[in-house]
Amino acid sequence: MKHNPMIGKHVHNNRESKEGQILRFVREVRKLSLTDVAVKIQLKAMDIDHYENGRRFYTPDEIDMFLNLYQLKKEDFEHLLSLKVVTKQIVNYYMINHKS
Repeated sequence: MKHNPMIGKHVHNNRESKEGQILRFVREVRKLSLTDVAVKIQLKAMDIDHYENGRRFYTPDEIDMFLNLYQLKKEDFEHLLSLKVVTKQIVNYYMINHKS
């Protein structure tokens, strides 16, 4: 059996946070860089990246802060969360059709 170099190592690409994925897609659709967002909310770009990639978890207040910055209604965010599969194309289509 071949040795798998990934076993026992910390993997940084887990993308298990659906909230983070959606907020990343919305940020990208809004054409905001990590630096743009970091400056506006006074965080480090790396911290935002950690949220988006599931290495840090959002509090309800932090989610509200990002939704406000991205001009996304909470109901729209909750609807996107309820979808089985979320891609950047789905988020973009949803935002265009719901004028969030």
